[in-house]
Amino acid sequence: MRVVVLSHTYLRRFNQRKWEAFADLSPRHGVLVIVPNGWPDPHFGPVSPEPSRHPRVHLRVTRALFRGHGTLTFHVDPRLAWVARRFRPNFVLVEQEPHSLLALQGRWLAQVLPGRPPFTFFTWGGGPDRRRPLPLRVLERGTLRAARLAFAGNRLAGDHLRAAGYSGPVHRIPQVGVDLPDQPDKTRSQVRFELGLSGVVVGYAGRLIPEKGLLDLAEALTGLGRLDWTFLAVGRGPLSGALRARFRAADLAGRLCLFEDADHHRVGALLTALDVLVLPSYATADWAEQFGHVLIEAMAAGCAVVGTNSGEIPHVIGHAGLVVPERDTGQLRVFLRSLIKNPDLRARLAACGRVRVQRHFTHAVVARRLAGCLERVRAHPATRRTP
Repeated sequence: MRVVVLSHTYLRRFNQRKWEAFADLSPRHGVLVIVPNGWPDPHFGPVSPEPSRHPRVHLRVTRALFRGHGTLTFHVDPRLAWVARRFRPNFVLVEQEPHSLLALQGRWLAQVLPGRPPFTFFTWGGGPDRRRPLPLRVLERGTLRAARLAFAGNRLAGDHLRAAGYSGPVHRIPQVGVDLPDQPDKTRSQVRFELGLSGVVVGYAGRLIPEKGLLDLAEALTGLGRLDWTFLAVGRGPLSGALRARFRAADLAGRLCLFEDADHHRVGALLTALDVLVLPSYATADWAEQFGHVLIEAMAAGCAVVGTNSGEIPHVIGHAGLVVPERDTGQLRVFLRSLIKNPDLRARLAACGRVRVQRHFTHAVVARRLAGCLERVRAHPATRRTP
């Protein structure tokens, strides 16, 4: 099975691991990934293409318009159809919202290729939104009519597709998975020594913005000053000054370690230094946590995890961690006190998290589920739809 994929997500090699795992499922599997020639990431800075190391995962880097604007991004490559035709794909997959220009480009590509391979897409929540301009709503309707199946990154995205009138199969699968580190304990000791971390290390990784609930976490932690803990915050954003001020006001400035300059590879190592990772996000009028990928990274690294009931967080954690209501700093403090004082609880949750990742969230599991969904479509050909 051969798949053409259009997505900026696979500029980074660690995300390409999903498609490497897909290719490893069968010697007949191959992937052509079409990526833009760079992407501005607000968290990690500019991202440049990293070549694939797998012989059957091919990267096609093209010039793209409106990089960084997911809805408007569009590949400008006069040889795109020719390259895809030579690859002879069985599917065209666009990992972008159904109202995007990239989805339109993917639909067009599926129509002009020999045999008209089925078109599909991945969404984080591109459902009905009457505030969108009419052209975007028209793009969305065309995508939903053309798609033989759809992949939703969370429950809300699947619900939105149904509400928008999509009647095809919808499969809820993470966009990418994680690898399980072989020896997280060895890395943990090394990173703690380098950063001078002591006690129980509680951490957060992500953007330092209000809706991530970072100040709620700071309030909960600073009420536990008599316990032995250190807080490691990894990320950058407008709340860095307020976070420092909150710890200074509680006379706990020495307990805060703020690591603002870390690429994704460094973030993975830093997560292994944690005993507990907290994702205290809260929903706003136009945002809720879509997945919380850092949760599965932390569970893979052997951390106990705590999250709020915002968006997809409780469904990602399952029974492998603790879930607290949004903005409930009192309950969050209770959970943190228990975790800081009880190493057996931390160890039990960490073990449950590793098992949960192994069963549901590794690149191999995600690739196997994706391949199964595509194979079912190949086994039951349907009348072609026109976009």
